Amino acid sequence: MTDAIRIWDQHIHAFVALSDTPGGAGPLSGLTLGVKDIIDVVGLPTRNGSAACADAVPADSDATVVKRLRDAGARIVGKTTTTEFAFTDPTPCRNPYDLTRSPGGSSSGSGAAVGAGVLDLALGTQTAGSLIRPAAYCGAVGYKPSAGLFPMDGVTPLARSFDTVGVIARDVALARRAFDVLVPGGGSESTGRPRAICGLWNGDVPVAPDWQRVLDDAGQAMGDLAHVTPSGLPADVDRIVAAHRSIMCAEAFAAHQALLRERGEMLRPKFRAGLEAGRDAQGDETEARRFLDDARHAFWGVMKDTDLILTLPVPDGAPRIDGTTGFQDWLTPWTVMGGPLICLPWGLDSLSRPRSVMLAAHPGQDLFLLEMAARLEPYAPDLPPPQLPL
Repeated sequence: MTDAIRIWDQHIHAFVALSDTPGGAGPLSGLTLGVKDIIDVVGLPTRNGSAACADAVPADSDATVVKRLRDAGARIVGKTTTTEFAFTDPTPCRNPYDLTRSPGGSSSGSGAAVGAGVLDLALGTQTAGSLIRPAAYCGAVGYKPSAGLFPMDGVTPLARSFDTVGVIARDVALARRAFDVLVPGGGSESTGRPRAICGLWNGDVPVAPDWQRVLDDAGQAMGDLAHVTPSGLPADVDRIVAAHRSIMCAEAFAAHQALLRERGEMLRPKFRAGLEAGRDAQGDETEARRFLDDARHAFWGVMKDTDLILTLPVPDGAPRIDGTTGFQDWLTPWTVMGGPLICLPWGLDSLSRPRSVMLAAHPGQDLFLLEMAARLEPYAPDLPPPQLPL
């Protein structure tokens, strides 16, 4: 596996450090694990994708999520590439299906490495759309748990109101195995036939025809598993994204103000601008917090008779390398809503980019979501593996 990593990584730059730690005995024995480089791994420095942390010393302990997976037998093979402090400045990482395209951010290396087939599992994080998006763009399963479900100690903060550790995996079964280790006895599975809604956030974002077909096909398949009703998803997405960003920047500044003061010249432009915006807005986010709380309660109130939402994580496939990490405005509201999310690969589009469909559920319904994803997964078109460049 290390040889495969080294060969692939010449092209996709998914790793910032490799480890030769052997795996142990346990339910995850034999599985390889990568860890986003904002999460502590004993013996490896946590550099947060930043030149400002180039002199970081090796961590003296694992983050709890890492320790649980290691204790279950997973073999940690390295730290994966992240955008600087999990913000939005692009990384050198590339999409394994097309090296001219973004893997998405900020968990770019985790998505690219699993998508390339050189890892079974990887840990990432999501503060806006940073775990589901690279999984979707790179042809992997991405699972973001309910807010607060996975422990966050040993994880560099961006905005603690939203930061969530999650798992990128080759398939739903592997994501479920990781969940069982990270949350022993973590809930109950569903009974009966669920009630599902199939649709997109209300708004005027254009959807690529290939991706509309994903939603149509997955909606038809879901009809075998649940009572499905087509419906738009009610929320003021633009206001949610704006309010989320104001809180995110304020919390990022609160966490990293010393870094801005002492090493600001070493920071990437978007992260530095975000910290400066957060500094200038200190104390002004009260109204934004109130709005997001109201939006969250209103949304789940409307969804009280719905068990499951089938939707798209993004409106199109991975973009070309262009200074962005991809479209995240459909994912930010889901992060704000606090429930679990899982995206599933759904074949390739006409440009040979992975397509993906996403399931969402009420907060706390993680095991139900994983169960429904496992039932839907066999309906997905085959996804051919990416090919190493010649």
